[in-house]
Amino acid sequence: MDLATAPPIRASSGIDRSMPFPRLNFITHDPMEADYRPAVDATGRHVIFERTPRGGGVTTLFITSIGAPHGAEPFIHDLAGTHATTGPSQTRPDWCWATGHVALNVAASDRNPLHVMIAEPCGIPLGNVPGSTRWIYPTWSSDGTQLVVMNGIGAGHPRTSLVSPNGTVVQANLNGNDANGRAMYGGFASPRPGNPSLIAYAGQPNAPGWSGASPAGYDQDRNYVFLNATSAATFTSAPLEPDASITQFDKSHQGRAPSWSPDGNHLAFESNRIDGRHYAIFLVNVSVASKPVRVTDVTYAQHAKFFPDGRSLIVTAFQTPGHGPRSIAQLDVSAFL
Repeated sequence: MDLATAPPIRASSGIDRSMPFPRLNFITHDPMEADYRPAVDATGRHVIFERTPRGGGVTTLFITSIGAPHGAEPFIHDLAGTHATTGPSQTRPDWCWATGHVALNVAASDRNPLHVMIAEPCGIPLGNVPGSTRWIYPTWSSDGTQLVVMNGIGAGHPRTSLVSPNGTVVQANLNGNDANGRAMYGGFASPRPGNPSLIAYAGQPNAPGWSGASPAGYDQDRNYVFLNATSAATFTSAPLEPDASITQFDKSHQGRAPSWSPDGNHLAFESNRIDGRHYAIFLVNVSVASKPVRVTDVTYAQHAKFFPDGRSLIVTAFQTPGHGPRSIAQLDVSAFL
């Protein structure tokens, strides 16, 4: 769908903000499909995303061109001789702007253990990453030589690992401990451009009662966005928002799925901190330690990633405020940078 004719969602009135929210320009808008978790290429013209039939079924990856007259098409092409397990479940794509390669998760079904696969930008599989069972949300380093993954979620204690496409684990745990010396759980990570060991991630400390479970375990709805730091190969983590408590969960700082801008100065992330139910996208200037600013209405918006120009975001959003299905949209956030 052409961006000029895509139906906008404008912010509702009566919400505390310094400027109107940017309009959502829909790239996909099919009432019979639920679209999720987009990734954009280095040209800013092509988008890969998850698609699930609204009535239920297997989730697979589709690709579309922004402004193209034709609709989306299946992304992965199963070719003989590729020696890759390609699904049928295909999720969580990330597009490397340096090489054009796409990393994604594949599984025998939406309920089976996930593996990492790498594909050409045309959708031809290059192969599965060895030993990548339960490596989730593969995200490229900016130079395309390494991946950051959420490692070990099956055990209930996920860590963020730095790995190579050949399956070598370079750093098993990028999260380390918090300021109280407690182990950090974490995933949904984004490596900072230029240094894949420095990450923003959705995390929480191993604190009794934090997750609401006994014993303490990981709860993806009780995350903050954390930033890690390293000293002599030892990692520590602290909340992106310095006033967030690390002794007990504070829903006013909830956040997850962060994504760095190309220059490494800004982070976009999703949070349900407004009403505890619906997710909105927030933007923060890390270089000046500013407070996060909300850039979408509370109508459900998730999984933001920057376009290569650093001025726009690709997101998942409801087609109608407060109502599904989910579709893929672009929004210009340059006024908030």
